Amino acid sequence: MTLAVGFIGLGNMGNPMAGNVLKQGYAVTVFDKNAAAMANLVAAGAKAGTSAAQVAQTCDIVLTCLPGSPEVEALYLGAGGLIEHTRQGSVLVDMSSVLPTTPRKIQPLAQARGVEFLEAPVSGGVTGARAATLAIMVGGEDKVLERVRPILGAMGTNISHVGPIGAGNTIKAINNMMSSVNSLAMMEGMMVGLKAGLSLETMHAVIKDSSGASNALPRVHRALIPRNFEPGFKVALMNKDLDTFTAIAKELHVPISFANAAQRYQQAALAAGLGEKDTSVIFTVIEQLAGVAKK
Repeated sequence: MTLAVGFIGLGNMGNPMAGNVLKQGYAVTVFDKNAAAMANLVAAGAKAGTSAAQVAQTCDIVLTCLPGSPEVEALYLGAGGLIEHTRQGSVLVDMSSVLPTTPRKIQPLAQARGVEFLEAPVSGGVTGARAATLAIMVGGEDKVLERVRPILGAMGTNISHVGPIGAGNTIKAINNMMSSVNSLAMMEGMMVGLKAGLSLETMHAVIKDSSGASNALPRVHRALIPRNFEPGFKVALMNKDLDTFTAIAKELHVPISFANAAQRYQQAALAAGLGEKDTSVIFTVIEQLAGVAKK
C-alpha cells in the first residue's frame, strides 16, 4: 500500500520541500490557506486538500511547515485542529521553527489520542529546500523518526536525532543565532573594506582561503555583488528565531551579547520595511549607516 503523505504550509520553504517528497513517488496531499500556493504541486501530481483537517483525516504521515509558534499552535491545538482530526496511528511532523515550548505542548496531547509527533526544524534556506539538501534537526522518539526517515530523506541529506521533544527547536535557534552573527560580522567587515577602497571581489578572493572564511562568505557572490536580496531567508523570520534564542537563554539564565547585537540589525531592517527580504539585505542598512553610496 502506498504511504499517504500530507503537507500543510506551502510557503517559500514548504513548497519545494513538498515537491521533493512528491518526486520520490509518495502519494502527497497538500494544503495551504493560499490556494495558489498549491497549484504547481497539483500540476506535478499532488492532490489538493480541501482543509488541514481533511489532510489529517486522510494521510498516514502529515508534515507541517508554518511561520512560527502562533500559527503552529493554532493549527495543532485550536478547535478543529490537527490533534482533533489526525487518525490514530498516524504521525505528525512539524518542520517549522518555533519556541521549544510549542512542540512540548503538542506532543502529550497527540500521544493521548494515539498519534505520534516529532519536531523537525530545518536549516539550509530556500536553496537547500529546492536542492533537497536541508539539515533536519529532529526532536522526539527515535522509533518514530525511523518511521518517517525516508520521507525526511527526500528533503534533506543530514538528518540528526538531537534529543527529546524541544531539543530540535533549541538547536535550530542556536544555529540561526550563530548564522546571523557570522553573516553580520562578514558584512561589517566588507563595509570597512569598501570604505577603505577595497572591492568585494578582492576581499572575497583573499578571505575565502584565510581564517576569516565562513559559511557567510558565499553571500558576497550570491547577494552582495548582484544586490539580489530576494528570500532566501527572510529578515522577519530571522528576527523571530533570534527572539526564540533569547527566550531560551533567558529561561536558562545564560548571559548573551552577540545575539542582541545581531538582532539590532534585524530590527533596523524591519523598521526600514525590509522584513520580507533576505537577511543579506541588512548590508544596505550598514551601507546607510556607513555613508557608503550604493554601487
